[in-house]
Amino acid sequence: MEGPLEKIYNLPTAILLAIGISLSAFLFYSMMKSAESGNIVMVILLAVAVSIVAFVVTQAMKFHRYRDL
Repeated sequence: MEGPLEKIYNLPTAILLAIGISLSAFLFYSMMKSAESGNIVMVILLAVAVSIVAFVVTQAMKFHRYRDL
């Protein structure tokens, strides 16, 4: 697999999940803080960032699953 995400896809599964969970938790916490302050633009941007992190982690998990077959 070639591309900028090759290093992420080659990480072990447990480390990948730990990084994904911690990054998602931080982004979600930041999103709630932005919502409390009433900054709707940051809420939308952070929600998009959470979804991008989730997408990358699921794609990497799929890559690991198919590579092991």
